[in-house]
Amino acid sequence: MRRVNRKTTTTESLLGLLSLGPMSGYEIRQLIAESIGNFWSESYGQIYPGLKQLVAEGLAEMKEERLEGRPAKKIYSLTERGQERLREWLAIPVVEQVPRNELLLKIFFGDRGELPLLREQVEGRLRALEDDLVRYRAIEARIHGMEPHPGKKFWLMTVRYGMAEANALRNWCDSCLREMQ
Repeated sequence: MRRVNRKTTTTESLLGLLSLGPMSGYEIRQLIAESIGNFWSESYGQIYPGLKQLVAEGLAEMKEERLEGRPAKKIYSLTERGQERLREWLAIPVVEQVPRNELLLKIFFGDRGELPLLREQVEGRLRALEDDLVRYRAIEARIHGMEPHPGKKFWLMTVRYGMAEANALRNWCDSCLREMQ
């Protein structure tokens, strides 16, 4: 097995997205917003150079789709080599990354600030978590309503992770607010 870079990059996310079917860069960005955008993000500034790199490395191919009265649409699809690279990456153990969390940083230094202002920030995070849960429930319902697909159970696992994390963080926010009284 060929060694794959352990740092997850745009390349791996694009390989995974293209494994779902041929797409344009715009369609990839839309799919990110509707699916993995809750835990992984790629901007247009990352997607288009990433697609170009995939083609240069032989991991994807690009075909132009002619459209009447509009510029040609570039559609990308995985090659066999790209599918192999995705399988190799999926087999590599996850390297945990330390998250950056400004709210935790502020709480850590909370004794140097004003308690009412810190409390407002925790309350704001709590409201955002409630919004997240509404969004996650809608995503879960959409996935349940889809036709059978081999990826469906895995998509549900990711949205349920988001729900579990949001619920745990809600409990944590409630606990912090009680301690700040």
